[in-house]
Amino acid sequence: MIFYLSIGSNIEPKKNISFAIKKLNELLEDLIQSSIIISKAEGFIGDDFHNLVVSGRSNLTFNEMNKQLKAIEDLADRNRDVPKFSSRTLDIDITLITDKNQKIVFESDEIEKYEFVSKPLSELINL
Repeated sequence: MIFYLSIGSNIEPKKNISFAIKKLNELLEDLIQSSIIISKAEGFIGDDFHNLVVSGRSNLTFNEMNKQLKAIEDLADRNRDVPKFSSRTLDIDITLITDKNQKIVFESDEIEKYEFVSKPLSELINL
């Protein structure tokens, strides 16, 4: 499977995104990344977010990958005891999964909702 993962941070974003990419290189083969875009905080007043999408191959299932992503967020000191829309050290979400024939297996509704997801994703694939 090819996983497309959206990454966002507005607390020490350069440090935390770099950390995420290092950890994701251990999970994904042939990792590639989009450029980083900066966007306003969505749903609350806060520092701007740095966002990008990475993709790579893995044999993990959706649930196994999601568990690994949450562990990486935790290693970056992600605080889960705050409102959904708030500042964060690291947010990594599964945006899209395709099989080896590029057939879509999973597609997040965040692609249509947020330009900070769709724009970097479009750098990696043709939507």
